[in-house]
Amino acid sequence: MKGIALILDADDTLWENNVFYEETIDAFGARMAAEGFDPQRARQTLIETEHERVPVYGYAPQEFVRCMQVAYQRLCQEDGHHPRPEVEAEIETIGQRVIEYPIILLDGVAETVARLSRHCRLFLLTKGDPNVQRSKVERSGLAPYFEAVHIVPEKGPEVLRDLLARHNLDPARTWMVGNSPRSDVNPALAVGIGAIYIPYHRPWAFEEVPIVAPERTVTLHRFADLLHLFPELEETR
Repeated sequence: MKGIALILDADDTLWENNVFYEETIDAFGARMAAEGFDPQRARQTLIETEHERVPVYGYAPQEFVRCMQVAYQRLCQEDGHHPRPEVEAEIETIGQRVIEYPIILLDGVAETVARLSRHCRLFLLTKGDPNVQRSKVERSGLAPYFEAVHIVPEKGPEVLRDLLARHNLDPARTWMVGNSPRSDVNPALAVGIGAIYIPYHRPWAFEEVPIVAPERTVTLHRFADLLHLFPELEETR
């Protein structure tokens, strides 16, 4: 019988995600520099815009494009300029690269998920636009390994409590695995399940908050290290 339950995050835990956004932000900064704005100031304005809008409008890629356009408008307003429609159109073109980007699994993910599925109950928990996230899950090829896939507007303790009740999970044998202190680690700590933090090399600033109880958090450097975390899995290898 599978005793351990792992709830896995998707973006930047199983496959690349934020790197595509970072490349787009770099392109946005370069385009703003061509308009005479400091690229670092443009980046900071975009970050501030995201922090304001994401809690209201969510995580859809199209909203990220809108955040860039709003950031451009704010930069213009601060300098007493009028936004130019042609620049806004160029920003929209730049933002297209985060829509339907290719799924690139992180190192060791495919093999590790396959092996974990033989000995653990696996659940996928991801947030964002349902159609976008469902497409990514399907294109990843990992869906068959999960007992259930849950796509939610936002992650938090209440979502994890619902999963525990819905799937009759034992909190003492359940772990949340992810790259985000805000959306993965801290909610797990709040509901009393295990928290496994796998930092991503280019994290999203929005998700980077202090871990509330680092002494209760397991930090791994690679996804494949999950195989060595539980002695019972080592015995069945």
